[in-house]
Amino acid sequence: MCPGCNLENLNTLRTVTSNEPEDEAPAAPTFSPGLSATELDAVRRRVLNVIGHELRTPVTTIHGLSRALADADATQVRDEIAPALQRNAARLERLLDDLLVASGISTALPVEPSTPVALAPLVDAVWVSVSGTGDPDAPTVTGDAEALAAPGAARLIVERILDNAARYGEPPLTVAIERDGDRVVMTADSPGPEIHPEEVALATEPFFRGERAVMTGPGIGLGLAVARSLAEHQGGSLRVDPRPGGGLRTVLELPAR
Repeated sequence: MCPGCNLENLNTLRTVTSNEPEDEAPAAPTFSPGLSATELDAVRRRVLNVIGHELRTPVTTIHGLSRALADADATQVRDEIAPALQRNAARLERLLDDLLVASGISTALPVEPSTPVALAPLVDAVWVSVSGTGDPDAPTVTGDAEALAAPGAARLIVERILDNAARYGEPPLTVAIERDGDRVVMTADSPGPEIHPEEVALATEPFFRGERAVMTGPGIGLGLAVARSLAEHQGGSLRVDPRPGGGLRTVLELPAR
């Protein structure tokens, strides 16, 4: 995205049309603040359409696999059907959890006690699950500090930040961790094209997806919104700033040990 590009679509809602292919995931709505009641209704319909599509995919797969169990032998069940069922059930569980957390449903937030969490090794461990072992584009991590947070929540926050960088950023990804008084600050620099300030301002809002995200692939725009909700629940904060030279800078703050 470059300075001076036509940003008209930032103020235009992409409404659902009857000829939209059912097997193609619709992009989450791109919108601006100050919408009228009619526009907000269109956003609501669009969001429901996107969520419905994302839910339908794993549900349909699980249904098909369950029907295949009747004719499968033990080897097929062990090697093919069971792993596929687990993957799709996990995908469905993550989507539902994200929806609840991003919507501020308190019962979906972690209840485990806060403990010291070293962020540098956590970044390394999470990156393996996000992009695979031995990835040459693994982030360069400098510094370390222990945050005071629920371990599960800390992992989910870091996972959403790194997943967003892996999907929409460009290498090299750098992560700097330092203690600042009673806070631990983790700054993730994800290079990429310049992004319009309006998109940056909305990056942590539920269901918002910028132009680059919409063109990259399907999604519902909950990753950074979930990370922000979890960070705030842990007594911290998360913000997204334009990165000098292009891309995003995601800044996570958590209480220090």
